[in-house]
Amino acid sequence: MSLTTVTSRGLMFKYLIIIHLFIAILKILYILSGHIDLSTEEAQYWLWSKHLDWSYYSKPALIAYMNAFSTAILGDTEIGVRINAVVLGFLVAIFTYITTYSIFQKHFTDKRELDIFAFLSSFFIYGIVGYNIASVIFLTDTPLIFFWILTVYLFWKAAEENKPKWWILTGISAGLGFLSKFSMVFFLPAVLIYLLLKRKDIFKEKWFYISIFIASLFTLPVIIWNFQHEFVTFKHVRTLEGANVEVVSLKKSLQYIGDYIAGQIGINSVFLFPFFLYAVFKGFKNRENREIFYLWVFPVVVFLFFLYVAFKKRVEANWPAFAYATLYILVFYYIYKKRLFKTALTAFILSVISIFILFYTPVLDKIGLGNLLPPEKDPTKRLVGWKELGDKVSLIVSRLPEGKYFIFSENYHIASELAFYVRGNPQTYCINLGRRMNQFDLWEGVNKFSNKGYYGVYVTQWSLHKNVREAFESLEKKEIFEVVYRGKVVRRYNIFILKGFKGIKEIKTERY
Repeated sequence: MSLTTVTSRGLMFKYLIIIHLFIAILKILYILSGHIDLSTEEAQYWLWSKHLDWSYYSKPALIAYMNAFSTAILGDTEIGVRINAVVLGFLVAIFTYITTYSIFQKHFTDKRELDIFAFLSSFFIYGIVGYNIASVIFLTDTPLIFFWILTVYLFWKAAEENKPKWWILTGISAGLGFLSKFSMVFFLPAVLIYLLLKRKDIFKEKWFYISIFIASLFTLPVIIWNFQHEFVTFKHVRTLEGANVEVVSLKKSLQYIGDYIAGQIGINSVFLFPFFLYAVFKGFKNRENREIFYLWVFPVVVFLFFLYVAFKKRVEANWPAFAYATLYILVFYYIYKKRLFKTALTAFILSVISIFILFYTPVLDKIGLGNLLPPEKDPTKRLVGWKELGDKVSLIVSRLPEGKYFIFSENYHIASELAFYVRGNPQTYCINLGRRMNQFDLWEGVNKFSNKGYYGVYVTQWSLHKNVREAFESLEKKEIFEVVYRGKVVRRYNIFILKGFKGIKEIKTERY
């Protein structure tokens, strides 16, 4: 490789860093604008960081430790939580470039063209709805996506160069991916299919098995924690997979499948989706090509698995989205090779505009298109009003005897948001009135306040439950709080102030 080529690539990478960093700064400014509050899941994972453990009811522990680290520096603020999403989103973009460059080296005789191709490929993901959400809103999908693309890159390097360092790093990356979200386990069956069809020689390499062993060590915290908690996570995951679902009707299955496919179109991009279909089709036709098949097999295996699950139950749109990272590279490869730039650029711009509107829907009202997405159907409505609700509850508890009250709900979404937005970040509680199990059930409950003269502030979207009323000597007051968004009431909460907590009989659930 000539000095000119090295210098050119170094300059290109420098520009790459600068541009992606600039976009990351824009995301930080958006978060600081305060347009949207923490989502309920973000608030829950933040609350986990105040109860650090080996694992948790529904997810592994990495997100809790990342939140603990970032909020220790930036405080218990939206940016303190979401800086993780921004940083990991930036790294996903960088490793999209690195992975693309590494895998397609043999497809380009001109290294400068390869560099340009990889450079542009790293920007293609900005047209993807799911990526933009994951790089602003910090959920378990965010670190999973990062460690997925990182493991894809490291495994490719390990298989191509067969050096111990790459195999060790692959195992570590896969293990951290597992500690991000259990879905990382899909990497193994997908890569085994690749090896069986393209690289059987790898099965003779001891470092391949050492890599798997290293990755498996990261499952120990989850296994140990579940051993101590009656394997509740396994029960929860089995429920999500539909293991407890009885046979459903054909009509219901078709509805689930339709919703699943529609969700995949929505989480990716309505405008770019035809290119995805084209890439999947062309990837299958070109499956003899090792590089193409490597990128193709991951998203296809994961998509088909969740398609199978969709025959039995509803599948959330984000569940398979982590595996599409290599599909985006493959899509752009065919766009680049077939010179579909004009059509793709038009679709990309339309997609970016739609993403901008998704993140700031009041713009529709300002340009007179509010009826396209009315407030009642606006997904952003779930991300507003929590701070105001927290302020309202803060005002209420400020009038109660200091240290003689607790805040609770029957809904973990509400309880988690109140823990974050009520002044002083108090521990909140989530009682069980017949719901399925969640993390709150594994922590100390409200009955520790029984018969000690405590007030209870009960926040719910429903009426006052009989069990709650009977748990207190008297109902002192009821207040109503309405979340107004884009000029419309989109949610309503009842706040009950109750006096003299006697203890409550919660319902022991067998639902996971």
